[in-house]
Amino acid sequence: MRIMITGNEGFIAQHLERELQDAGHQTSGMDILRRENSGNADHVRSAIEGHRADVVIHLAAMTGRISGEDDVMETVRDHAGMTAVVAKACGELDVRMVYASTSEIYGDNGQSHCDEIKGPFRIPNSTYGLSKRFGEELCQLYAPDGFTALRFSMPYGPGARAGRDGSAIVNLLWQAKYGMTMPVHVGAERSWCWIGDAVRAARLAVEKGEGPFNIGRDDDASLMSTVAEFACLLTGSDKGLIEMIRAPFRQTLVKRISTKRIGQLGWSPTVSLWDGMSMTLEMWINHLDREGLYTDPGMVVQG
Repeated sequence: MRIMITGNEGFIAQHLERELQDAGHQTSGMDILRRENSGNADHVRSAIEGHRADVVIHLAAMTGRISGEDDVMETVRDHAGMTAVVAKACGELDVRMVYASTSEIYGDNGQSHCDEIKGPFRIPNSTYGLSKRFGEELCQLYAPDGFTALRFSMPYGPGARAGRDGSAIVNLLWQAKYGMTMPVHVGAERSWCWIGDAVRAARLAVEKGEGPFNIGRDDDASLMSTVAEFACLLTGSDKGLIEMIRAPFRQTLVKRISTKRIGQLGWSPTVSLWDGMSMTLEMWINHLDREGLYTDPGMVVQG
């Protein structure tokens, strides 16, 4: 297939592009949130036509649930607005639309495993999650034929950024390495998914699936306090750096998804949390400075 990826410079996109290429697909990219005039509908349509795409995977989005609250208008514009532009062009050109969504669209459901069709669904805790959910509906409106939604849940690995809106695993490893305080929410639990496993699941959904797919794990739930302890062990740091704090308002403590649908396509995870964190430290964290900036231009990010 000829596949065009929007937001191709992002964390997930870089890994997914390699995964698709290794499987024999032709890929091209466009970072539509950054280029001048990229939000123009004619520009987007021309780009899709120019790439002669069979499929558009729309990954371009604002990074981060937290920063998404800083400017809610920009968040809605980047998610819902740009998604509408891309989906409308795909529909008019008869190009299949694949949309990178998030497990945040389910809202806070406590111990329940969220199924793609049955939910449960609650109002998301952020503009980020709510605008992503609206993005799915816009795709169904404008480009319903073959539409696939990839609801990513807790992917991590090399290339994910550190800082305020960074991956929690990357942050904890980075903080441990440099002896920083490691804040962890009391009772927080996640099932983390190594990025290589996540993009393999995404590829299978693109190749074989249709409709919504949870892209993550449901078999390896870990308390974030345990993840923090792993970070200390891997970096040789003092566990006293870990600071248990109360979660802020509208913070989901427990996130659980069902992976039955993606499992039916032949997917299963292969990388354990410990091994994935070890590889993330070796391949990425060791190349970040104290400001969380990448410092080794010669390194090739692997996934």
